[in-house]
Amino acid sequence: MTDAEMAIWKQVVEDQPASAFTPTHAPLLELYARHVVQARIIADELLNFDRAWLADDDGLKRYDRLLAMQERESRAASSLATRLRITRQAVDQQTIARAMLNAPKERKPWELPETVED
Repeated sequence: MTDAEMAIWKQVVEDQPASAFTPTHAPLLELYARHVVQARIIADELLNFDRAWLADDDGLKRYDRLLAMQERESRAASSLATRLRITRQAVDQQTIARAMLNAPKERKPWELPETVED
C-alpha cells in the first residue's frame, strides 16, 4: 500500500471501535483506501483541467473520461464503505456512541505495545 492508502486505512480504523474489524476485513479496507486515493487523484486532475480545452474534441473526450473515471472510483469507494459499515447510513450513530462509551479501553489490533527500555 502507498503512504496515502495507509493514511486512509489508519483514519478509517481509528474512527471505529477496536472490535469493528477483523483480519478478514483487511482486503476490503485495502480496496477502499485504494479507491479513495484514486478518486482524489482524478479529482485533482479535474481541478487542474483548463476549460478552454473543452473547445477541442480531444479535450472534451479527456474531460468525459476523467468524469467517468471519477464516478467509477466514487461508486467503488461508496460500495466498500457501506459493506465495511463505515458510513453514517450503515449503522445507527447512537448505537455506535453507546458501544464506544461502554467498551473497555482495549488496545486496537494495529497498536503495538510500548516497550520499556532499560
